[in-house]
Amino acid sequence: MMMVLSLTPLSMAKFASDVTILDRKDISSLSDGQLINCYIDTLVEIEANQSYHDTSGFSAKEFKEYKDLLKYRILLLMEIHNRKLEVPRS
Repeated sequence: MMMVLSLTPLSMAKFASDVTILDRKDISSLSDGQLINCYIDTLVEIEANQSYHDTSGFSAKEFKEYKDLLKYRILLLMEIHNRKLEVPRS
């Protein structure tokens, strides 16, 4: 009897999405705040996944931290725009 153990390299691991895809009817029933939050979560998910695939990959903890940072950046930008401030150039 032969036992085979297959290990998936961390760079090949997939992470579950935090985004629930809603249909048009459900989207239209969201409040303004819920709509903005869904949009932000979707932007973060797309960018985090793209970055994951463009690099050698993240650990699960690094992936979550990266997504948290992306979301934080978006929230900061929203507040800057709400206050009609100019975004500093880097």
